[in-house]
Amino acid sequence: MTQTNNIFITWENLAFSLPLLIVCGSYAYFRYIPLEYGLPILAVLGLLFQLRSRVKAHKDQKLEVLDEDLVKELAGDDEEADKLKAQENAVKARKAKNKLEQRLAIEAKQARQNNGTKKKKKKGKNAGDGDDDEDLDTFVKGSRGAAKKTK
Repeated sequence: MTQTNNIFITWENLAFSLPLLIVCGSYAYFRYIPLEYGLPILAVLGLLFQLRSRVKAHKDQKLEVLDEDLVKELAGDDEEADKLKAQENAVKARKAKNKLEQRLAIEAKQARQNNGTKKKKKKGKNAGDGDDDEDLDTFVKGSRGAAKKTK
């Protein structure tokens, strides 16, 4: 009903008069419509009402499942992004580890070559100091030292 200034037709009056309307309507229905037609019509109306309520409940349930799936999907996007980031970090770490291993292998090879060509250890007080300096020089030069020597 629309909003009007009529004081007799209101929602409150309709709610109070509904039981009387139902009693009077059912009396008139059963009084003037024969039972062989009236009962099947009521049964069909009842079945339609049941069917409508079940369809509505099914749609609501489907909507809830859809909402839950959507929430999981949205939450899954963050998880997938975290997984991808973790995989990228793992690949970067693996590459860095491989580079480090290669550099250390080259340095060890150079150190073995240098130790074979250099003279024997010095004798005297500072005999141990030379080894530390050679190892330090090898570490500081790294793989760049080999590139400079070949040029």
